[in-house]
Amino acid sequence: MQEKVSVNTMLCKKTGNVLQGLQLRREFYRRPFLSMTVPAETRLRAFFYSVAICHQTYNLHHPGLSLYGWDYLERVFTQLMQDNDPLLQPGFSKASGIDDICRRLASLFSADGNPDHTTLDRLDERAQFMIDLDVFVDDFFESRIENLIETADNELIHSGTGFYEILPGLIAFSDPMKKKVTFLLKLLEEAGMVNIRDKQNFTPIMDYHMQRVLLRTGCVEIPDEDLHHKLSDHKPIQSDEEVRNACIDAFKLIADVSGHPVTKLNDFFWSLGRSCCNNEPLCRVGRCEKDPCTFYEIVELTDHRECILKDVCKGFRDDHYRNLWQPVVETHYY
Repeated sequence: MQEKVSVNTMLCKKTGNVLQGLQLRREFYRRPFLSMTVPAETRLRAFFYSVAICHQTYNLHHPGLSLYGWDYLERVFTQLMQDNDPLLQPGFSKASGIDDICRRLASLFSADGNPDHTTLDRLDERAQFMIDLDVFVDDFFESRIENLIETADNELIHSGTGFYEILPGLIAFSDPMKKKVTFLLKLLEEAGMVNIRDKQNFTPIMDYHMQRVLLRTGCVEIPDEDLHHKLSDHKPIQSDEEVRNACIDAFKLIADVSGHPVTKLNDFFWSLGRSCCNNEPLCRVGRCEKDPCTFYEIVELTDHRECILKDVCKGFRDDHYRNLWQPVVETHYY
């Protein structure tokens, strides 16, 4: 029986070789969200809450500031840290209730502060994730995320108390592929708040931007004709498990060849998919979708008129690959 999804080992190795010679800009990791001097518990809540509600942010947009998705989330939570906002205090979400948190989020993610004009959708779901987190930390860690961090002891797997073992107890972090947990820990490492010792246990972050790039390059192949059509036509599918698992396997191989840790390799692929290989790929229209280009802001380049992967990417030459899209699924995992 023909596989529906497979990893193209040779192409993954070629892609890893291209990325081997690239470096990430140091200033990207010095941005205010990661470097702000505020109390540790306030910082931790900003990280935990922002990641908990970061999924399916296609519509999240601040037109005046040209902010989209995660950039908008990061800006808002940076401001909340700077203001020492009550939203980041222990017990606030739990005491406020879902309606109040929904209104608060709607106002924060509105260009004019009017909650009726918000571009953040699924408000009930996101508010509930914040409340659940507050309740969880209150019930098991004496209301302090700092205590959770201490319990995990810089381990992903630690006899039941590692990050990969504690956090899936929350619905927001329940993804079996650990996307949000790994993304959270990536941020915490870059902010100097944790230093994971068992990095070999990291499951690569795999969101929709990264899946799209891996599919279009051909690093992950879709030999099943029906699935290929559904992906190309942006049609919903029941589960993305096969595609995501293959993408994770491909990503591990690319990381191994490139020499970049999986948490850093994320920044290459996420920014490439977000800005250069999205609705209108750079190789088709001659410009990046985001201005300024996210990839150029993150990766050390002197020029970016062409996609960095053009020489190894099947989609650069073949619409059969270039028209592929990430799986369209209903999920809060990413």
